[in-house]
Amino acid sequence: MPVDTDAPRVDVVAPPVEADVPRMDAVAPPVEADVPRTDTGPLTGAASISVAARMCGWLEARALFIAAVAAVTVISFASIPAHLSQDGWLALVAGRIIAHHGIPYHDYLTVMAYGVRWHDQQWLAQLLMYGLYSLGGLALLTVLYVLITGAAFAMAIAAARRLGADDRHIVAMLPLGAFFYLATAVSIRTQGFAYPLFVGVLWLLASELRRPTRRAYLAFPMLIVWGNLHGSATLGAGIACLYGACVLGAGVAVRPAKRWRGLLDARGLAFLICSPLCLLVTPYGLSIIDYYRATLFNPEFGKLISEWQPVTAYMVLAVPLLLVIVGIVWALGRSGRRTPVWHQLALIVLALGAIDAVRNITWFGLAMVVLMPATLTHVFPPKPAAPRRYRLNLTLAGASIGLTVIVAAATLARPASWFESTYPTRAVSVVRSIVARQPHAKIFADVRFADWLVWHDPALAGHIAYDTSFENLSLQQLEMLNRLGEPLAPGQRDPLAPYSVLVLYPQNRATNHELVSRTRARVILRSKRVLIATKTAT
Repeated sequence: MPVDTDAPRVDVVAPPVEADVPRMDAVAPPVEADVPRTDTGPLTGAASISVAARMCGWLEARALFIAAVAAVTVISFASIPAHLSQDGWLALVAGRIIAHHGIPYHDYLTVMAYGVRWHDQQWLAQLLMYGLYSLGGLALLTVLYVLITGAAFAMAIAAARRLGADDRHIVAMLPLGAFFYLATAVSIRTQGFAYPLFVGVLWLLASELRRPTRRAYLAFPMLIVWGNLHGSATLGAGIACLYGACVLGAGVAVRPAKRWRGLLDARGLAFLICSPLCLLVTPYGLSIIDYYRATLFNPEFGKLISEWQPVTAYMVLAVPLLLVIVGIVWALGRSGRRTPVWHQLALIVLALGAIDAVRNITWFGLAMVVLMPATLTHVFPPKPAAPRRYRLNLTLAGASIGLTVIVAAATLARPASWFESTYPTRAVSVVRSIVARQPHAKIFADVRFADWLVWHDPALAGHIAYDTSFENLSLQQLEMLNRLGEPLAPGQRDPLAPYSVLVLYPQNRATNHELVSRTRARVILRSKRVLIATKTAT
């Protein structure tokens, strides 16, 4: 009878059998390691330990990144009341209109823009914000908003690692990147929904430069969604067009003898042509162009809106920004061709945008985190890794996650009054009572209070002079608002004449004094948060 050579022999020279291995018979072949055991308890425990070990290893290796994201998130949580302002209230007011009456096409919220064509480009983000409020009030809305902004920052770090940057160079970019990002990202408004899309488009196109695939075309649906969330979609379309131009340029460089073929590269042409067209995929169609023209090329915005002013208006931002730009130019020069042309052009364009307007500095901060670490890795080759402090890193990661969870839970448990603690709740009842006595009263409210009043009392719509939808105002109206605090010229009619109620922000002391004195208004409520005065309308 043939004997399996792999089976143990049963004779005096047979190897000893371990006591804990059950034997079926004398000639049974050994059980292979990959044969499943009938007793699954020890295997399940080992698998659980393995999963836990891998998770701990993942957290330990990314401890500093987790701490940075946690810092950005916790700071944003703590500043919610200070940054829930006029843009957020307009989003809630518009979201309520969309939820109950559909997408608006005319503005009936204010006196100065009453009946004007309204291209509500941000309708989708407004609807999302109102939907979150309906589910869980201001607590759920603001907590999820902060988590979205934190997720965008985490995506930027992940993008930098996937683009080949050394961890040390990513860590070096995080402090300044977070500083610029938080300069405007903390405000609760529709713009926050665009941060993950910005990072996603930047990450996608940067990775496609190294290994082109069809995934690059995912940028188009991302731009379409972005075009219904926030006006910064023009930035995304510009970056995508720049990518298309770089693809065409690379095609020409590869085929110098047949340059026309390089200029006909399908991918490059698709991004050059389709990227701006994605912005037209909205309920407003081609007319949405009027919105972008009214916002991007309006000379009065920079005079009236602080975020549209050049960064030099705020030296606390201008000095570090200019120093960082000098450092970036130096690093790009040292890196040379090792940094793709698109990376260089994207950083330069975003840097110029940040200099031009404060509102753009957030995008520059995110782009720094995504693109600059890889350039630094080219300039400064990675050094041998220092010995890792496993327990310290794991403790830091766990503490960061735990702190974020605790602060988020504490924010959700806050009373509704905490989220509006920077607003004078008594002002709503005062203004409501005046309008009840004078149904046709018109209210000149500071932009900080305009949509906040309408949010708390929808009946005030049509009574408020103007709100933060400045694109719905004419150039003459914007110029009037810019000069509101100046003395009237001889024979000039006071633009406040039609208004019988003034709701002013106390911090604008000089302007408030001019308005109250020249209209001879009577102050009926004065506090640290609001000044309300009444007068006779003419």
